[in-house]
Amino acid sequence: KELGGTTMPDTIQLDTSSSIAGTAVSNSIILRSSLILGPPTPFQNGCRKGAFPSFLQFIESRLLSSTPANYFINEFRSVVHVEDVIRSIRHFVCQALLDSGDDVDVDGDGDGDSAPVKKKTSVFNLGGSTRASRYDVALEVAHRLKCDASSANGVDRPPTVPGGVRSPPDISMNVDKLTEELGVVKMDGLKEIVLTTFK
Repeated sequence: KELGGTTMPDTIQLDTSSSIAGTAVSNSIILRSSLILGPPTPFQNGCRKGAFPSFLQFIESRLLSSTPANYFINEFRSVVHVEDVIRSIRHFVCQALLDSGDDVDVDGDGDGDSAPVKKKTSVFNLGGSTRASRYDVALEVAHRLKCDASSANGVDRPPTVPGGVRSPPDISMNVDKLTEELGVVKMDGLKEIVLTTFK
């Protein structure tokens, strides 16, 4: 299950990742991201969900105003903290710079360390440690904000979403390969993401 969602057959996962890797430049790193969550972007026109900086702020607004909102209960993602996304990208960029011969501080601690260089194209699942639906995310935000969650309605995702991109309902990820690469015990889960977003 290393290369894809845990509900898809292995052959589909491998074929998909192989086809992606086959079109990449040699010595490339491909990060397959999940639903990225975190605090508002510092950029004025960054990632926005309508009038809101991000999905979590959309949920916060609906909950605090008791405005009913629907959240899918049958669509699952390995929600990932934006800080883990940044850490992962930094790790691989530093490795690439090391490969070019530049002096790079890999982990940002100022000690001028080095790291092994990847020589082939690799695919990594960039997800968090929690498999969650959007409804799960809404409930976790409500718990953190200590507010009534009754305005959050759990609904089934329709077979086709008008104007949306087709995707399997469950594309939760095995991220063992990435955590081993980064040298961490685990990626942040939903609780940690919500906790640090709403301090």
